[in-house]
Amino acid sequence: MKYIKQASMILLCSMGLLLSNMVTAKPLTSKPNLIIIVADDLGYADLSFLEQAPADVKTLRTPAIDRLAREGTFFSNAYATAPICSPSRCGLITGRYQQRWGNYWYGQGGLPSEETTLPQALKRLGYHSKKIGKTHLNGGPARHPLDHGFDEFLGFQSHTWDYIRLSQKDLDAYRQRAEGKPLGMLYVGPLQKDRGEPVSYENEFTTDVFTDEAIEFIRRDRDNKPFYIELEYNAVHMPTYVTHETWARKVGIDPTPWDRNAEAWTFPYWDPRKESWGSWHKQWGHLGKVDPLGRKRYLSHLIAMDSGIGQILDALDKTDQRDNTIIVFVSDNGGTINTYSNNTPLRGYKYMFGEGGIRVPMLISFPGRLPQGQTCNALVSAMDIYPTVMELAGRAGHSKLDGKTLVPLLTGQQTGDNHAALCWARGPKNWTIRKGPWKLGHQIGWNHLNFKIVDGLCVRDTDDSLYPDGTVLFNLKDDIGETTNLADRHPEIVEELTELYEEWHREMVRDKASRPKKPKRKQK
Repeated sequence: MKYIKQASMILLCSMGLLLSNMVTAKPLTSKPNLIIIVADDLGYADLSFLEQAPADVKTLRTPAIDRLAREGTFFSNAYATAPICSPSRCGLITGRYQQRWGNYWYGQGGLPSEETTLPQALKRLGYHSKKIGKTHLNGGPARHPLDHGFDEFLGFQSHTWDYIRLSQKDLDAYRQRAEGKPLGMLYVGPLQKDRGEPVSYENEFTTDVFTDEAIEFIRRDRDNKPFYIELEYNAVHMPTYVTHETWARKVGIDPTPWDRNAEAWTFPYWDPRKESWGSWHKQWGHLGKVDPLGRKRYLSHLIAMDSGIGQILDALDKTDQRDNTIIVFVSDNGGTINTYSNNTPLRGYKYMFGEGGIRVPMLISFPGRLPQGQTCNALVSAMDIYPTVMELAGRAGHSKLDGKTLVPLLTGQQTGDNHAALCWARGPKNWTIRKGPWKLGHQIGWNHLNFKIVDGLCVRDTDDSLYPDGTVLFNLKDDIGETTNLADRHPEIVEELTELYEEWHREMVRDKASRPKKPKRKQK
């Protein structure tokens, strides 16, 4: 891209390969299958193979995702294109900065019909595809999965959905009890199949439903066509306080089964007769009240998702398709404090341009063709998934992609950053750029209540987790936690990165949204 200078080779891939003994991708005898698994709001530390994984995750473990790490490459410096889901998912599926069509935040710039998505590109190569789980692309003419290239769909089109109240009877019960009052942002009821056919489930759990759909598709005879599954779990997005009793017991929680016919609904189920949705959601969705078991509830969803991934790997093994299947695992953005995720050692959470909001766990595993058991520290983006899988499928991505293929990094033929710089923006006064170890931001902070974990229970800390306002410059090589602002010490770097950002922003559609208001200062 025009706005980027020549990359300085700072971050290296620690692949355990000598440059003199570089590995090339093995030739394929047939097109590979592809599964992209997107977790929702996953904490950066919440995978048990990671050194920084907290003790509770190390104890419960995520064996399936750990297996993907053993059989593939973990990218430690991978970034989503936004700290929230709608824009970041657009960046992933198009391989482009979604800001090019004005998609900066919720409700802005839905997916245009002229964008060529990954499923559309793969369809031209003969792939049969299915979208499973969450679709949330800020609307737009191509918002429905079947309108942006998928052949089949089972899931929901919203920022979230309930985990267990999945039938028309559940939705009817809420409507009856609400007596005409709005249900707010409560999403219960049937899932959607293909163009809109409602599908109800009784006594089911979305994570299991989505896993079963993927396994059925893997086992299906498709006349020797390669398959592409985009599996976007709603785990571990709120309402994580609603969990299935099987997984609740595994983390030591006494479950509260859902009974739509009960005289009164108690936590974790909202009762419209007792309070408004807004009041309920503020308490339990935004830490108005601290749930002492909140972290355990989150973990119940994490291990359920990992179990589902394990079942998918087993299905690939049993059908002799594992070695010819690319699996990508990534989170849509950083973990959120509202569900008690853990982003150690990063600062900040979802919604913020702190590392905890935009740096995400990302894995690529293709044991039949690519090296295994690697960690790559190069600067990469979720936009890079698109051109990477296209190259592995035998066709380069189109020339307008902002993402760049990761194949040279995966095979050891490249050792430097995949991007000279990456940029993020929300509003004219809220943006961030990273180049090499340097990260510059002009920010307006969000007040996020902090918490700590004591004896497995969540306890609110006295201090707010506030990402600093104004101009901030961090050296992430030395200060991954973004604790020391170096802007005053390095004005030349501030100037250089500001110019790079402004050049990038001139290529984007201008963000017309008003910038967030500064938080009010407390009177002393």
